[in-house]
Amino acid sequence: MNLTFREQINRFVRRTLGTYRPISCGEKVIHDTIWGSVVFYGWEIQLIDSPLFQRLRDVSQVGMAELTYPAARHSRLEHSLGTVAIATRMMERLREQRSGAPDWVLTREDLYLVRLAALLHDVGHCAFSHLSEAVYRTLPAFPLAEQEVTAVGDVHPKPHELLTYYILTSETFGDFFYREISYPGKESRQQVKELLTQTANLVIGRNNFRTCGGERACLSYLTAIINSDFDADKLDYTQRDSYTTGIALSYGVERFLLKILLCPISTPEGVDYRLAITADGLTTVEELLFNRCMLYHYMYRHQKVLATEAQMRDALFALVQTGDFQHPCDFLNCTDRDIPARLRSRKTPFQEDENPPRTLASLQDAFIRRSLPKRCLELTADSFFQKEEEELLQTLRTANLQEQTLAIEQMLHCRDSLPTQAMNFLHQLNGFSFSEYNNLRKHLRDAVAEEYRTEGRHGQFDLYDFHIVMLPPIRQNLKLTVANRDGQPTDATPALHRLEEWLNIFNLSKWRGYVFVSARVDRELAGRGARRALAPMLGHLIDDNL
Repeated sequence: MNLTFREQINRFVRRTLGTYRPISCGEKVIHDTIWGSVVFYGWEIQLIDSPLFQRLRDVSQVGMAELTYPAARHSRLEHSLGTVAIATRMMERLREQRSGAPDWVLTREDLYLVRLAALLHDVGHCAFSHLSEAVYRTLPAFPLAEQEVTAVGDVHPKPHELLTYYILTSETFGDFFYREISYPGKESRQQVKELLTQTANLVIGRNNFRTCGGERACLSYLTAIINSDFDADKLDYTQRDSYTTGIALSYGVERFLLKILLCPISTPEGVDYRLAITADGLTTVEELLFNRCMLYHYMYRHQKVLATEAQMRDALFALVQTGDFQHPCDFLNCTDRDIPARLRSRKTPFQEDENPPRTLASLQDAFIRRSLPKRCLELTADSFFQKEEEELLQTLRTANLQEQTLAIEQMLHCRDSLPTQAMNFLHQLNGFSFSEYNNLRKHLRDAVAEEYRTEGRHGQFDLYDFHIVMLPPIRQNLKLTVANRDGQPTDATPALHRLEEWLNIFNLSKWRGYVFVSARVDRELAGRGARRALAPMLGHLIDDNL
């Protein structure tokens, strides 16, 4: 029987909640490593104790980073609780700095709504968090479900946000929330439906509207607290992830909170109440962004983390190949703890005529033995140049146009993006289906086999001994409203543009692309073959010693 995406989600929610019936309780204090003692309402405890939320206890916050950073064993559950803590502080600060906003724009009910969204914003995460997203988003049913949500309004949710949206707006969760959760002011099933839709909107970055006394308001500040460049989610994970990995980063969250306020802006649709930062708080923004960039480069994009996750991505795709996972919603039924058991099987997901077929168990054994891929090729931004630019420079040098040559050289030195051909390839690579990715690996494997033949050697390896990990450079496009102390917008475009420019140049200088190989492959020969195989797709590589 073919179920729709919503029906699949509904079935997951019904199976997960099972016979859970929350008990009535009062406020409780949970002590958090990052934010200290945090008070939770009774209705929040009812949700926290539910199996739907407790499954996050077995979903790693940082994928497989614990194999590189052993103390990074925190889960999506701790992070979700921490997001509630910081979202509440943001709301409290805005209530103190109302900036002339009417009482009906920032209410006690809005605080409850934000806390509900913060608490549940990650319930759509599956095994190893973002790692599994790279697999289930390529399955045929996912684009159709995505299109249904993105067709209304300009939103671009991440895959787990999309699953969260469907969970919160599912019929089963709505019925459960209405019958069992002691949410304040709850009156009817229709009211609960509207509440959960508003909550889901915040998670995917869609604004909610409110009308009172003939005035229509866009409450974009609520969305910004849950889904924006400086939301509670990012404020929590930046602090939490750096703490558990031992990466010495710190930033002034309290100082940042002192600089935020509501900024009303008139639009054709009514007044938009935006989350803004005061002009003298831009240095705090710089600090936050710099710390986040460092965390990406030193942890999320650490070469050993990328190599480990590339190998696990193959294992997850193998479960798709064997039919263990057939639909994106199947991934919701698995946490990190379930994957090893799924892989203890003699099933053979990958078939190659010239090699003995691998089993699921052999993929799992590689992690048990810690037989992880090693780097054979590393690319940096300096590895690339654009032929047209070099030809232009040569023409200017020949004509002895020194000033123009110097200006072009300085422009190239401060370039904040890879050449167009390379960027197109990186975006294409990260959108590949598994079969498309394997076609590229075949090309790579054949190039390496040729290197072996040139050396008079024979290699015993297959596609799955090779991993290509080249994520696009991190780009900053700041969407930030800056206001004066009276809450009136002020033009900070030049300052923000300079900040974006600096961050993009910094991120490009830190960019790395990798090819990893298993221990069965000679890394020197693999590096030569990889360079030859990928050069036409990436553009000209100038460093022959890579």
